[in-house]
Amino acid sequence: MARWRAITVCAFLFLICLQDAFAQVERMFYPVEAEALKGRTKEMHTQVSLGRLPSRLQGQVRDAVWNLGQNAAGVYVDFRTDADTIVVRYGVSGDLNMPHMPTTGVSGVDLYMKEGNIWRWAHGSYQFKDTIQYTFSNIGKNKAGVYRLYLPLYNTVKWLEIGVDKAEQIFFVDNKGKQAPIVVYGTSIAQGACVSRPGMAWTNIVGRSLDNEVVNLAFSGNGRLEQPLLDLIALEDAAVYVLDCLPNLIITPQRSERQLDSLIVGAVKTIRAKHPKTPIILTGHSSAFTPGVMNSGTLVAYEKSTYVGKTTFDKLVKEGDKKLYWLDSREIALDINSTVDSAHPNDYGMDKIAQAYIRLLKKILK
Repeated sequence: MARWRAITVCAFLFLICLQDAFAQVERMFYPVEAEALKGRTKEMHTQVSLGRLPSRLQGQVRDAVWNLGQNAAGVYVDFRTDADTIVVRYGVSGDLNMPHMPTTGVSGVDLYMKEGNIWRWAHGSYQFKDTIQYTFSNIGKNKAGVYRLYLPLYNTVKWLEIGVDKAEQIFFVDNKGKQAPIVVYGTSIAQGACVSRPGMAWTNIVGRSLDNEVVNLAFSGNGRLEQPLLDLIALEDAAVYVLDCLPNLIITPQRSERQLDSLIVGAVKTIRAKHPKTPIILTGHSSAFTPGVMNSGTLVAYEKSTYVGKTTFDKLVKEGDKKLYWLDSREIALDINSTVDSAHPNDYGMDKIAQAYIRLLKKILK
């Protein structure tokens, strides 16, 4: 009797596997081409790469910047479909995770849908192998909504496909040029370290909240206000420029307060040469002035660069720049529950950063 029960169970499991295999055969996959991607500079609309930096900059920027520029931080695709199940599969070329950031944040994707003015979110089952696959099941036939799929924050995507049942279709939504983007030049924090999934990066939260494309030009450990990146940013007709690089510009024996002041002034002048009236936000180190942190030396370093940034901001405003704005660290108000290592925010800390930006951007863009 036990033998027949075992045979019956095995047969049942075989039929389930056969059904799943058949479903795979009946699924149609649509490749996501570079021109369908958003959250990138206008120059990237004609590039083959799924990353963030145009090919002409290879050799002009440091290798570390170029490599990080191939990561898909802040890059997303909008599409419509009636499918009740959406499967995303893709390949990456980097490590799947980091010691302080999970695989789902480093290498995962994230699916949202906007219906009217409401954003909804779908959790997916995932498997991280040579081909990574996310399956978003039982999400309903959402005919009126527009899906938004965020790509990995800290990995380079070689190829990506979205699959639906063969009876369904996918239509990529092209809203380029709908409005000028918010362009962010920043560090690992703006790139997305260390959230649990891509949609929780502060640039992506801001983009959803303001219904505005955000171009993420943040490079982990390498947001240093360098000229090739500033020149690239200045080519964009942005609604707002955000310079959030102080976490990578700490005062050291190799970098004086005067040198930091010169970097900030040079960055603002580069943008002002082409965009004299476009708002620019300068941001203090998000973790400066965090109450309750016992490591006083770390806070002193954060606060020192923030002090120089604010002093330079005040000088530029006094010289007549009326479209320059300062986002203060205390307005962000991170606390001891906000980060994984005093600098990189967790999901809670990332939302605090996002909300501070949203409050300021609403005033600027109204």
